[in-house]
Amino acid sequence: MQAHAAPDTQSHPAITPVPQHIEWWPGRHKAKLREVAEKRQAIDLVFLGDSITQCLENPDSASIVAETFPGMTILNLGYSGDKTENVLWRLRNGEIDGLSPKAVVLLIGTNNSGHRQDPHEITAKAIGTILANLRDKLPDAKIVLLSLFPRGATPDETPHEINQKTNTILPSLADGKAIFHFDINRAFLDATGLVPNEIMPDGLHLSDKGNAVWMKALKPCLDPILAPAGTPCLVSQD
Repeated sequence: MQAHAAPDTQSHPAITPVPQHIEWWPGRHKAKLREVAEKRQAIDLVFLGDSITQCLENPDSASIVAETFPGMTILNLGYSGDKTENVLWRLRNGEIDGLSPKAVVLLIGTNNSGHRQDPHEITAKAIGTILANLRDKLPDAKIVLLSLFPRGATPDETPHEINQKTNTILPSLADGKAIFHFDINRAFLDATGLVPNEIMPDGLHLSDKGNAVWMKALKPCLDPILAPAGTPCLVSQD
């Protein structure tokens, strides 16, 4: 039997910072740089990720986010189609420069498993690199790392299986002091262990109702972190 080589964690595309080379992407990056320059010190909470995060900008979902975290100035750094390498590029090209948020919510990696079916060890390694970049640039911020959300119509689909394997590594990336890991995925599941269509219509993106579930599950984790003298909760790390 032929042995399989271990994945190269040093030169893999997932850990090599690059922008997306699609028409709209540079324009969103420039717009976010302007938003950062305008709001900078006022920004309290950053959501960082891919299209799942970007969908929080949809009007109804944006209202849900604002109602969940009233009085907070929120920066959405979600980009449709982004993988770990694209987030790394953005972090190194100005999108969080000069900020001092209380917290950053990171959800990234599902496109690594869905688009390219990267090995879960690679995706976890890339997420660890993102966390290191965030700690370097935002030393006073608390970083909230979320487990990758369920995806696909059934749990046996390959991207979902890769996500689940990635999720087994993510708790080890948290230190409980500056980086906190939370698994809120049970909030999305019905009694059969599946995500209802009304929550995730396409098997990947949350609906406005799904985003309401997300924010409701996230709030008790973030509230102690955002409180002036709070002690972050350590729930659902299994």
